[in-house]
Amino acid sequence: MKIIVISLRKDGHGAEEFAPYLDAEAKTALGFVAEDFVRELYSIQGGRGAVSIVEAESEAEAREKMAELPLAKAGLLDIQFYPVTAFRAIKPLADTL
Repeated sequence: MKIIVISLRKDGHGAEEFAPYLDAEAKTALGFVAEDFVRELYSIQGGRGAVSIVEAESEAEAREKMAELPLAKAGLLDIQFYPVTAFRAIKPLADTL
């Protein structure tokens, strides 16, 4: 199952609160890429957060995995999950080729 995950920094926290976790956060995220859990990873401009395209058996599995992020453990992220499928017009269009 493909899931778009949007991880945003929670409001009301200064940069100094995030700083101690950033190296571990990057290491964990790269580990997710190496495990093929995260298929694509993008930073949101302005340092507000990240967008990940993940592959998991279920949304629950994705939630458990993303909860391992150091910033999530510290309660500094608002993480949103959007399970997706292929756009409905793609298969009928492909069938005409």
